[in-house]
Amino acid sequence: MAHKEKLTFDSGVFEALLLKSNYDFSEILKNIAFLKSYKKDGHITTDDINQAIPKTLQDNIFDLTQFVLNGKIDEARELIRDLRLQGEDEIKLIAIMLGQFRMFLQVSILASQGKNEQQTVTALSDYLGRRVNPYQVKFALRDSRTLSMPFLKKALAVLIETDYAIKTGTYDKAYLFDIAILKIAHEHH
Repeated sequence: MAHKEKLTFDSGVFEALLLKSNYDFSEILKNIAFLKSYKKDGHITTDDINQAIPKTLQDNIFDLTQFVLNGKIDEARELIRDLRLQGEDEIKLIAIMLGQFRMFLQVSILASQGKNEQQTVTALSDYLGRRVNPYQVKFALRDSRTLSMPFLKKALAVLIETDYAIKTGTYDKAYLFDIAILKIAHEHH
């Protein structure tokens, strides 16, 4: 489709488009059509993808996780505030972060067993009963390399406990989510 539309991509940029489109075919088509009108010469760079295609909630949660892992608490809080203003709820943010940390832990376990990227995709697909996207595994492997299994388990526990505390009304959900972010950042550093 991109070739038919006379679009060319720098190395790795088409993969970024797939990721930004959440691997959804209709979303990919929509973004390709948008990029064609955005970039008249047809040559697409990483900057074009980042500037022209709006961030998805998944992108924002990825950024949030990176801020937390890198100890950038102010940036994490600012992003959480922006997401709240967009109507996102802490329970939803926790659920997506849980999925991200769970994927990090699963690929770390499989990598420690000597599984390569393709074997990891196959094993996770079998385990989950659905086809796991190879790009998600690729990025999870890359992003989880510096994360220890004890840290990942602790981060999952913190998020699960926070989710439970919010749902049982123990404290204000914004407060509890902020504490969870601080705990995860502290554990990592």
